[in-house]
Amino acid sequence: MHSAPSLLEPFFAVARRDPDRPAVVDNGLVIGYGTLAHWARAVAAAVEPRTDGPQPPVGVVVHHAARDVAALLGVLAAGRSYVPLEAGHPAARLTALVGRAGCREAVATADSGYLPPVEKVIRPRWTPAPPPVPGREPAPLPALPAARAEDPAYMLFTSGSTGEPKGVVVPHRALSAVVPELRRLYGIDADAVVLHFHGAGGDTSLEEILPTLTAGATLVIDDAARERFAQVVADQEVTVAVLPTGFWNSLTGDLLHQGPSRGALPSCLQTLVIGGEAVRADMLERWNRLDRTAGIRLLNTYGSTETALVTHAVPLAGPGAAPLPDTGEDLPIGYPLAHVGQRIDATGELCVSGDGLALGYHDDPGATAARFTASGGTRWYRTGDLVTAAPDGALVFRGRSDHQVKIRGHRVDLLDVEALIGRCEGVSAVAAARVEGPTHTTLAAFFVPVPHHLPDEVAAGIRGQLTLTAPPHLVPSRIVAVTALEQTHTGKVDRNATRDRHLGTGRSGVTSQ
Repeated sequence: MHSAPSLLEPFFAVARRDPDRPAVVDNGLVIGYGTLAHWARAVAAAVEPRTDGPQPPVGVVVHHAARDVAALLGVLAAGRSYVPLEAGHPAARLTALVGRAGCREAVATADSGYLPPVEKVIRPRWTPAPPPVPGREPAPLPALPAARAEDPAYMLFTSGSTGEPKGVVVPHRALSAVVPELRRLYGIDADAVVLHFHGAGGDTSLEEILPTLTAGATLVIDDAARERFAQVVADQEVTVAVLPTGFWNSLTGDLLHQGPSRGALPSCLQTLVIGGEAVRADMLERWNRLDRTAGIRLLNTYGSTETALVTHAVPLAGPGAAPLPDTGEDLPIGYPLAHVGQRIDATGELCVSGDGLALGYHDDPGATAARFTASGGTRWYRTGDLVTAAPDGALVFRGRSDHQVKIRGHRVDLLDVEALIGRCEGVSAVAAARVEGPTHTTLAAFFVPVPHHLPDEVAAGIRGQLTLTAPPHLVPSRIVAVTALEQTHTGKVDRNATRDRHLGTGRSGVTSQ
């Protein structure tokens, strides 16, 4: 088995060549490449060294800070894999993920917060790199173990239809394949300033971290970015930003509301990348009405957790954007990147191949075999997304072949939500997604109360239990008691009819990443 290309070597090369070059600006604190590499190597030295046999991932408690970036880089540099543990999620949920992943060690990036119940908790000392001694060459750094191409790089848990999350295992070769493509696609060079908008708990954060730091560019973390996006971009001179489509929708609406004198984005912003949900034509039309957006390249991206970050992209507006094909109200999700193979099967489902594919689902050979198939000597991932091809070859998203939706950019299986609710009170429940206006999709749950229980008390108990055990995107915004669940003519529960009867007509939630 061959070794993976040294993905992080360009990052360490910048640290050796120009240690004072800004690597991360964390809420005003500038951290140079030398210090960030020093932190990463300290983490790499603290975790158990890579062996030839299978090893469990290292848990990393993340808080959206520069130290999280260093911890992830350190684990990858050691040739190991990590599981991100978001500090704001319920402790019971995080402990369950640690158990499912089989973590034996974990990195605690802060002095407070969640501590995983593992054999070894690593608490790095986030001290500056030692200054060079004038006239003396620095001592050579010890070599890091080279990861093999098929060694796991990270494990991310997605919603599962049984109520149990599924751990997607992505290898080092997938990152080595996609990161150079994203540097080219997003226009990230050494002069770029990239906003680190996403928390390190998801794979989208790697779209920001790895292309930036392997290009010698600067990553910006600013806690005010969600409330004052345009101001942060201007203050930090951000050139590239990656945003959830839902946030872009809201941003576009807010800027239009401010009017032409104030509703503008700074001229420093060159590329704006969106993804996570389908893009609506009316929102793109609103975007094109904004002042100074003509100079911003707006990229729509598509990918799955199982296919390493991004597989398809298309410029929707700005420099390099071609006239969009006439596909009605549906905008294209893009064309395959260079490392991606694709085919559309007889049902319209998109299947993807290439070096970006995950190894499969952790400790779940049945689910792996169902989604990852072989044909003609090629391994394919069945995305579950139904697509059609426009005349120019761009793919257009048409729906799902299962019960998955996107809530605030997170992939949610409605059957997962229903299974979680069923554990709470033993009630029968269905979940449904509803598009609320032009900007976001919400999650609702409907249940039939058990006898001798007050509906409001049952609903409150469901919400309380889910808040303790599930991440925020799995907690319905509405939990509604109903006398009966609507049924189809074949006697099956009709979740959308139940939703429309009790909340009004809505559209099914859609997913594009």
